[in-house]
Amino acid sequence: MKARGAASLGFEPLLCVYTIFVTTFQLSRLIAAMFYENAYRGSVLARSSNGKASVSGANDPEQNKKFEPSATFVIPCKNEEKEIAETIANCFRADYPKEKIEVIAINDGSTDRSGEIMKEMAKKFENLTVIDWKENQGKKHAMAEGFRRAKGEIVIQLDSDSFIDPATFKKIVEPFQNPEIGAVSAHTDPRNAGRNFLTKMQAAYYFMSFRVLKAAESTFLTVFCCSGCASAYRKSVVLPVLEEWLEETFLGSPVPWGDDRALTSRILKSGYRTIYSNKVKAETIVPETLRQLTKQQIRWKKSWLVNAIYNARFIWKTQPFVAFTYFFPLVGVTYLSPVMAGRAIFFLPFIKGIFPFYHIIGVLLLAAIFLAYYRFVAPENKYWIYYFPWALFNLFFLSFLTIYALIRINDRGWGTR
Repeated sequence: MKARGAASLGFEPLLCVYTIFVTTFQLSRLIAAMFYENAYRGSVLARSSNGKASVSGANDPEQNKKFEPSATFVIPCKNEEKEIAETIANCFRADYPKEKIEVIAINDGSTDRSGEIMKEMAKKFENLTVIDWKENQGKKHAMAEGFRRAKGEIVIQLDSDSFIDPATFKKIVEPFQNPEIGAVSAHTDPRNAGRNFLTKMQAAYYFMSFRVLKAAESTFLTVFCCSGCASAYRKSVVLPVLEEWLEETFLGSPVPWGDDRALTSRILKSGYRTIYSNKVKAETIVPETLRQLTKQQIRWKKSWLVNAIYNARFIWKTQPFVAFTYFFPLVGVTYLSPVMAGRAIFFLPFIKGIFPFYHIIGVLLLAAIFLAYYRFVAPENKYWIYYFPWALFNLFFLSFLTIYALIRINDRGWGTR
């Protein structure tokens, strides 16, 4: 394909270097994901009698069973009257000692019935604490208040429309046997995946994002974003960085989005490891309209930029291998991709009259390679075929939102779903 492309378009050294670099980098992520299971087993270590990590304890069922630290769910909520009751109730269904679970739900200035519903739920569950704010203070402040008030050693951060499968809850706590683990990201799939074509594409994307991309990062115990949908944190690690995280600024203004990514970055900077667990099954509600999805993606891309700059300041010191083989190449790919996509989609057809056939086929071939692994690890997942249209959707639309987010970085509005 490269040879055919060079023959038809003329040899362009920079283009060839870019395509080889991008293809090699993407395949390296897939290869890293293949080592995920071994890395996970190696990271779930138990404390030995002298306080150090013990590999032998990792596979000891009796020792793992005894590891049951207290846990607190923190659920920030604004205008989620349709989901908040089920989110709270589901926490108390966790397969875990009931006396070791508490739930803190924060009504962050909701204008619907969310606050009322949360208070009604507090009458049903003794270990539910409801914090009722009349004025909206933002998700980050709500999370921080939850961390401050939490009695649990492990704090599970949940979006107000997200759910952890009660039968798999213990698996999000299990990795904290290793004292080096600071945070764990659960595997999350869309709860409303079957609603329409857009949600089906997101279902394929979510699976690929977690089971391949986060798994690749987890192989090196360096997940750069423990998802806000459902992640667990060691409270003793978060509290020392809480104020810095809460007061995060960029170009002199507060950063209202990307709370999960920013918190993960500070945990990594503190010297702790972050991992992804495919053993924990969680679900969340994804955008069902293009407008909702666009606003979400712009928020995510803005937070990616801000935290990429933050991470670049320390990751090359703390994790040099990850920094130079993964993180800095990822930054390069992220911001070169829309430029090259724009060249292929607009410049070549309109200026040179050349249809970007090889560029599109290359994207689909790379997607097919990833899908082969997708099908191998999850043959029961019925949304895999939608990764092809997602790859094209990303090429023709989402990639350009990266540039738009960069241009609008000073617009600190949250946007709506």
